[in-house]
Amino acid sequence: MSQAENRENPRLWVRVPVRCESEAVPGYRSLGLTQNVSRGGLLLEVPRVVPQGSMTSLRLLTGEGIAYADAEVIWATQTSPGGMGLKFTRMDEADARAWEELLFLQAGPTPRSSLRIPIDLEVTCVVNPDTNVQGRLENLSDAGMMVVLPRAIPPQTRVHVSVPEWLILPPVEAEVIWNRAGPERQGALHGLRVLKDDLGKELFLIGTILRIFVG
Repeated sequence: MSQAENRENPRLWVRVPVRCESEAVPGYRSLGLTQNVSRGGLLLEVPRVVPQGSMTSLRLLTGEGIAYADAEVIWATQTSPGGMGLKFTRMDEADARAWEELLFLQAGPTPRSSLRIPIDLEVTCVVNPDTNVQGRLENLSDAGMMVVLPRAIPPQTRVHVSVPEWLILPPVEAEVIWNRAGPERQGALHGLRVLKDDLGKELFLIGTILRIFVG
């Protein structure tokens, strides 16, 4: 039997955006992504950690909403990015239920490596230097996104995706993986895979998700 199977709360592998605050470090607020999650806590990647034993307040995207929890830092390592093992100390009933639903999905036959986050945001897809196509971002993960465009863009087409200027984010390069007709009068749905550019992808993901956390 594996170590994970022996754990009281088995770890499930999924990338979930989390906002972390702590009074242990004045003004501390960081947005990170989980490496794994469990009923009792999570492993969080963040740009800057807080010391072991610190108490934190978390906002966790569970797919359709945000759950809130208090957690203790059980261990921390300041690598690049930093990592913290967090143990939940408080979560109300509704938030615990939302978290359990996420765990149930991840423990089932079709777990996701990255949580898809519903979002409604205007985007511009630059197909080539002379063609800009306006659309809307419908969901986002650290692997890709789903975009609604007024016309179908063929699979394997590379595009640059830009968000509104107020987000102050550079565009990211992506490839169209699939397209299909959307709901009536809403154009065509496109699945885009963000091409490998770890820094640019991480900035785009975190910057766009910040709109949900602070909006």
